[in-house]
Amino acid sequence: MNKDKLLEAFWPRLSRIASTYEAIPQLQQELVQEMAMAIWLSLNSFRGDSSVETFMYKISHNVGVGHIKKQVKQVKTTSEDYDIPVTFSLEKGIANDQQLDRLMSAIWQLPLIQRQIITLYLDGVKQQNIAEIVGMSENNIAVKITRTKKSLARLMSND
Repeated sequence: MNKDKLLEAFWPRLSRIASTYEAIPQLQQELVQEMAMAIWLSLNSFRGDSSVETFMYKISHNVGVGHIKKQVKQVKTTSEDYDIPVTFSLEKGIANDQQLDRLMSAIWQLPLIQRQIITLYLDGVKQQNIAEIVGMSENNIAVKITRTKKSLARLMSND
């Protein structure tokens, strides 16, 4: 198992995952680095209980949840302390894509667990693996995906 190649292939997904946990671009980049380091260190303990991809998603998810917990405990700053764009995009190369910006804006209006699940779903992760990553039953994930799609459709039609 070549850790460098695995992490390089997974890198674009880290940016998308981090964007569901952190809205401030500078902190997103720090979170991506934190997730990458956690994956790098954990790959040595990979036992093969799931796919390597699912293993990396689960680590990223756990780091993201830890990030949220740390943010809640810290002193709040104002958005004026950071240069926050009005809309968010999944990757810098597609920042001008208005539909994607609208989708990300709508995703940010969802509760955290729905953001996590729909981001994994949109990334092509199977429901069974999403269930394993977030620690829910597969049936519960299916219901949450359906409800989240309806919520997103509603939010995007209100624009």
